[in-house]
Amino acid sequence: MIERTKWRRHPKFRDLRISSDGSEFMLNDKLLRIRDHKIKNGKILKVVMINRTYYSVPKLILETWGPPKPEENRQYFALYKDGNKENLHPKNLYWGTKLMNKEEHFKRDLKLSALTKDQTYEAFQRNKFQGESIASIARDMKVSDMSIHRAIKRIIRKIEKEQDHKNSQV
Repeated sequence: MIERTKWRRHPKFRDLRISSDGSEFMLNDKLLRIRDHKIKNGKILKVVMINRTYYSVPKLILETWGPPKPEENRQYFALYKDGNKENLHPKNLYWGTKLMNKEEHFKRDLKLSALTKDQTYEAFQRNKFQGESIASIARDMKVSDMSIHRAIKRIIRKIEKEQDHKNSQV
C-alpha cells in the first residue's frame, strides 16, 4: 500500500503548503525548490523563494508542523536536534534561542575585528587594569575608538561566560 503525503497550509502564507516530512513545499500548486543559501556568518541555510524573498525552510516547517514559538521577548530560531541540516523532518526541529554558542561567537567577532587576539587582550589589560583611556589605546594601535570598545566588551563577555560555566558546575 502506498502512503500518501500529508500536506498542511502555512499559518501566514495561505497559498503555501508543506509536506508532513518537510521535504516538499508547494505554492499555488507549484513545487518550490529548496536551496542552500550562504548567510552572513558563512553558514549554509536551507531556503525557499516566495515572492522574490528567501525564507528559512526549517522555520517555515516549524511554524506549520511544530509547536508554537514560545511567547517571550526573545528571538527564536529553528534548530536541528541531530545537527543534520539535511534532515528537515519536523520531529528533528525545535525552537531555540542561540544560533551559535558563545565560543563560536567570540571567535567570529575576533575574526571580524580590526585587532589581533593579542591586541584585544592588550587593550583590555591597558583599559581595565592600567586605567588607560580607550582613545589613547586606539591612537597607539591605529584603530578607531569603537574597535577598542568592542574588543574590551568581547573579553568581558568571554570572562562572564567562563564564570557562568564555573558557577553552574559548583
